[in-house]
Amino acid sequence: MKRLVLVGVVLGLAGSLARATTPLLISSDVPTTETATLTTLLQTQIFRYTTPPAYTLLLTVPGSPKLDGIHKMDRSGSWLFSVEAANDLAGALGGVDADPRDVIRFDATAGVYSFFFCGAAAGIPANVNVDAVYLDGGDGGSLIVSFDVPTSLGAFTFDPADLVRFIRVGPACGNWVLAAANPDFDASAAGLGIPTSVNMLDAARAGALRIFSLDVPADLGPPGIVTYLPGQIVSWNGAAFALYEPLVGWPLSSTVDGLSTVGNPGIVGPSLFMNKTVSPQLDLSDVILSWSGSCSEGASDYGIYEGTIGSFYSHTTVDCNDDSIALTEQITPSTGSRYYLVVPLNPQNEGSYGQRRDNPIPTLTERPIGAVQCVAVQTVTPCP
Repeated sequence: MKRLVLVGVVLGLAGSLARATTPLLISSDVPTTETATLTTLLQTQIFRYTTPPAYTLLLTVPGSPKLDGIHKMDRSGSWLFSVEAANDLAGALGGVDADPRDVIRFDATAGVYSFFFCGAAAGIPANVNVDAVYLDGGDGGSLIVSFDVPTSLGAFTFDPADLVRFIRVGPACGNWVLAAANPDFDASAAGLGIPTSVNMLDAARAGALRIFSLDVPADLGPPGIVTYLPGQIVSWNGAAFALYEPLVGWPLSSTVDGLSTVGNPGIVGPSLFMNKTVSPQLDLSDVILSWSGSCSEGASDYGIYEGTIGSFYSHTTVDCNDDSIALTEQITPSTGSRYYLVVPLNPQNEGSYGQRRDNPIPTLTERPIGAVQCVAVQTVTPCP
């Protein structure tokens, strides 16, 4: 019986199979030699941390600035970061200093550094340093930041462990406004509260969790009261704190000033190809699926889902790893007429299952998630 293979444009999802908490992207506050692999991290560099413990250099920013918040954008080779002190990045910003209130963008494809968020134009006082930096909703989404000291903006006063949401209203670095609903994360109301003496150095979204690093040991709860140390990444699920990832070999003398996940999984292309592995084409022979890569650098792997033709949206996972040859997978189909979807994913999120057209209204909507998923949370964002 002929098998029909369907695929759609895909963006973020997650599901029920357990996955790793790494890789994480990090930077340090001072030159730091971790004890697991004896790698030395400089405060002007961004490293990729994986387990078993490995620290891999990804980016060195010119001008030797001390990096604060970092964020890996979905666009290939694109980053956001803030700096602790004024720095022109060895002239890479056209002779203009980046201020500690600013957020800088680096586009590796063009080799260009530019101003992404201008803190002075957003009303941030001159004595305030932007610590945490990440985007919510993809590369065109809201900007989430934190401040190193108590800071008053408009009707709000933010603590050093609060997260603050800004919304873009135009293309320029000054075209950001404070969201009406703030703080985006209220440290005083999270569990038993984060003391105002504790500074959130950086933060990110990891699936349904917020993850963050702190500048000093902090006693947080629930559940119970646990002391979290610098070098430990903490999570908040909306009800409880937990240890998300301890950086193996990280010394107590250093803090994790920069923290990011790898980005959102993005969307795969609109075509999925299928070839038989034997001839003649036996009904139960293996097939080889091949597809185009995701539009986002945040896709580190791909899941394959199988469903029954005639019972669309019955798909469930059959393989959660793109093994051997990239963007190609050999599978054994179940009996009967089957359709297949390929979904981009990373350890924290799964991408879109593609879009369906609902008749008679010619609109596109996201396909539902699988009955069993590769990762536990779906994140759907536009292509960068």
